[in-house]
Amino acid sequence: MTESHSTYVSRRLASSPEAEHHFFAWLAGSIVVLVFVGFARTYYLHSLFGMPALTRFLHFHGAVMTGWIVLFAAQTFLITSNRIPIHRILGPFGAGFAVLVVLMGCTATLVAARREVRAHSESVSSVLTVLALELTQMALFASLVALGVWLRNRTGYHKRLMLLATFCILPNPIVRLFIWAGLGSNILILGFWASLVTAVVLFDSIRNRRVHPAFGFGATIIVVFLYLVYCGSRMPLWQHFAANMVG
Repeated sequence: MTESHSTYVSRRLASSPEAEHHFFAWLAGSIVVLVFVGFARTYYLHSLFGMPALTRFLHFHGAVMTGWIVLFAAQTFLITSNRIPIHRILGPFGAGFAVLVVLMGCTATLVAARREVRAHSESVSSVLTVLALELTQMALFASLVALGVWLRNRTGYHKRLMLLATFCILPNPIVRLFIWAGLGSNILILGFWASLVTAVVLFDSIRNRRVHPAFGFGATIIVVFLYLVYCGSRMPLWQHFAANMVG
């Protein structure tokens, strides 16, 4: 009886709202650390690493992307601390800010691709693959945020969709970490990112003893889409089209 009761209590605690809030807060904190470490060398602490001064455009781009990560973390911690009214007040601002994230994300990747194509860089093919991936990331981010806003009154769906949306922009700091380690393979980076998404979904599913539909559907979509785009972006058709588009 004691063992059964203990097992029952532990299962109840694992799926309690408080435990779930802390789980998402832990994920938000981990994302903040990942982004800071990933961009420390090239953005946040670039002067300490002797990197060239950033242009105003890159400063603004970095500030916008950082702003989303900070806003996402703040919204998550507001829920954890039960400050729901403030969370709801910030909601419309967050939706509007997401539009700015998409605009800056698309602009930055197009500018970078144009620079490499016009310079006839040896890495043009890889850059055009990255262009396809990052444009897809922005499209997925926008779609998931829009769906999350639409389902804002269904808490379980809302927070998982917003988390997945944020995961869509995490390949970028992961790329920087892999470059530091001397591992620049796009497929390796994509595989690592997909593993993180899968791990989060699995852990959440084990905790709740079921796969939440938002995670099951959303995670499948973003992982499959990026792999399909990666394969398609290596084909001559995309390489030729993209080179002409940005050239």
